[in-house]
Amino acid sequence: MKKKLTLGILTAMVLSLGSPAFAAEKKQEVTVAEDSPNVAIMLDASGSMAKKIGGVSKYELAKNEAFSFGSKLENANVLMRVFGSEGNNKNSGKVQSCNAIRGVYGFQTYDEQSFRNSLNGIGPTGWTPIANALQDAKNALDQLNNNGKNVVYLLTDGEETCGGNPVKVATELRKANAVVNVIGFDYEGDFHGQLTSIAAAGGGEYFQAKTKNDIKRIFTQEAIELSK
Repeated sequence: MKKKLTLGILTAMVLSLGSPAFAAEKKQEVTVAEDSPNVAIMLDASGSMAKKIGGVSKYELAKNEAFSFGSKLENANVLMRVFGSEGNNKNSGKVQSCNAIRGVYGFQTYDEQSFRNSLNGIGPTGWTPIANALQDAKNALDQLNNNGKNVVYLLTDGEETCGGNPVKVATELRKANAVVNVIGFDYEGDFHGQLTSIAAAGGGEYFQAKTKNDIKRIFTQEAIELSK
């Protein structure tokens, strides 16, 4: 059974109001299967993601694997958010960075060109507002009206730096029948830190990724699980 969903996702945290991607997301009619999974990818673009591994920034490596993951989600509604890409990683840019969650790709079936274009001009810059990013995912999921499972993937290389409580928000997401999985990419913390607590509160899993291939392996397995 299929039905139409009109998606009008507006949050105070999304600052990219003038972008074509936001305009498309603001009012968009998409035909989807009633039981299609809803997959939200939350990508860290904070300053630390500029660190290079093998000559390529962690942000670029993670972004490319997110592209690949999306291409495997043929029967899912996919959403993409980027956090930490505004302001700077100094105190002068903290407020802007912590309150900016960029809504680059609203819930819809995956279209490779649109997905890639949505991230043009975005790079790793500021702080790490994980709680705000998860709240944004919850706001978006709350707008949907289908019976598919709701899954959030938080890909980050560090913990919250904006004073928020991401474990609390993950708990709220779980109560709203969403699952929160966390990928710690080149994360310096251990398995008892905040990121594992977020995954536990969200009813999901914590994955440790040291390399691009680790992210690829994780996303490939998750795409298989989502297709079941």
